[in-house]
Amino acid sequence: MIFPTPPASAPLELEPAHRARRRVFVKLWPWLVALAILAFLFARIPRTALVSAFAAGPWPLLGLYTLGQWLIILVADAYAISVSLAVTGFRQRFSRIFLARGATYILGILNYALGQGALGLYLQRSGVTALKAAGNVLFMMIVNLGVLLVIASGALLAGGSPKPAHFSLSPLFSGLWLALILYLAAIVLQPLGLWNSQLLAPLRQARLMGHLRAMAARFPHILFLVLAYWGALRLWGIPVPLSQGLALVPVVLLINALPITPLGLGTTQAALVWLFSPYVPPAASAVPAAVVLAFSLSYYFFGIIAQALLGLWCFQKIRRLS
Repeated sequence: MIFPTPPASAPLELEPAHRARRRVFVKLWPWLVALAILAFLFARIPRTALVSAFAAGPWPLLGLYTLGQWLIILVADAYAISVSLAVTGFRQRFSRIFLARGATYILGILNYALGQGALGLYLQRSGVTALKAAGNVLFMMIVNLGVLLVIASGALLAGGSPKPAHFSLSPLFSGLWLALILYLAAIVLQPLGLWNSQLLAPLRQARLMGHLRAMAARFPHILFLVLAYWGALRLWGIPVPLSQGLALVPVVLLINALPITPLGLGTTQAALVWLFSPYVPPAASAVPAAVVLAFSLSYYFFGIIAQALLGLWCFQKIRRLS
């Protein structure tokens, strides 16, 4: 025979390699999407304008601002988590939750959902079943969304409509409000069979009053997070009015939390350029998008450094307590 028949085991040997390549592609895909979005932004913005925007930015001040901001955010975040867990029946010292939440910031650098998943793993190791731990994380994510919606909607009603006339937040917020109202109605009515799952047990246990308590505890954290973002924009020389900042920054935070790219890299920059370029003063740059992109990348990487430092410190502390 000119072409010998391959042994029967040959196809079986190729399968693990195929699966390995697929796993690599799945891991690389979010980074490829992020790089594609950034490449699109860089292609549309003149290089000289972007270099000038980076050079003119208040780098040292923004770095210190971001580090201090994340320390306050961690304290407020840990307090909100402690209240949210308490209304679902899990109680632990604030200092322990503070360190655990800080340690999850390391994984949160890669992806918001990954950081939340690490918090669920911590609950498992504290004696909570896997499904109930996932339910607690789901409960806190719903509370976060509800508070963001309240802040953004209040700002929109106070005159925080986006500057571009062709863009409206009303359809987005209306849809989210409808979903939230239906969810709370289900919490109150508790239709038969809907809440029997252990995954949904924390939501059922919290009831309506527990949701309201958790939202009240989460409000300072989310409000400070939004105000800190707005303050960073103004620090970079992008004078966004307060009401419009409170309405638009929650949209950026929602996009940042979507599990599309690592920690919203690319998607967050595109959202910021789209939403905040109209607020750049003409005297600052002939290319407003360059100013916003320079800000978004600087703020993004300072945020990663701040989260990494806090996360490593908390991880070392909590490992000594274990």
